[in-house]
Amino acid sequence: MQNTTPFRELWLKFSEEELLPEADSLLRDAPDVVRNSVTTLHIYNGQNLICQGDPAQAVYIILDGEFIVNKQAENGKQVGLTFCYRGEFLGEMEAICRQAYRYDVIALSDCRVLRMPAATFLSWLSQDHRLSLLLNRQLAKRCLINGEQRLMNAVDSIENNLLYMLTQISGHQIHLPRDMLASILGTSRRHTDKVLLRLKTQGKITLSEGVIGLVKPD
Repeated sequence: MQNTTPFRELWLKFSEEELLPEADSLLRDAPDVVRNSVTTLHIYNGQNLICQGDPAQAVYIILDGEFIVNKQAENGKQVGLTFCYRGEFLGEMEAICRQAYRYDVIALSDCRVLRMPAATFLSWLSQDHRLSLLLNRQLAKRCLINGEQRLMNAVDSIENNLLYMLTQISGHQIHLPRDMLASILGTSRRHTDKVLLRLKTQGKITLSEGVIGLVKPD
């Protein structure tokens, strides 16, 4: 039977109980060169943390906030792939593969992240097998959860993808420029405006001073 618990709740439970405590323990035990290289960044609502195609110069750990992972397809259309939450590593796969970032990662709220240079991360990874195990557990957990949850995808309707986004964000609200929201949804600004008006008319969302809210979130 499909697990209907929201992805966000499943992930945060795993993050709070397992991922963050283990990551914190590993950082405290890490060599000085690793600890001294870590900086804290504040990423604001609507800001890109990672841009598709940029060199993978850093790995990030989300301390607070929520991000959406977006990818530009060959036809130029933006496709929202998934959401990332507290405790999650970002950019680690590109660092390991020594490839450019493959996705855009956009903040859906004001966020805090830890930043570590990719070279330092790779050196740490080669020295401490526990970090490798933690990354594998994160990947396995995400695959297991994703296997039971629907994700935003190019074949679903814009309406359903927007409503799904709202269910996966704390407060069930989005406050982004319309052009950016349209890009995330893989459609035009004009079509996005029509979708928002239709959903508001249907009583599914609220629109107030640029804030889109979900009506009666489950």
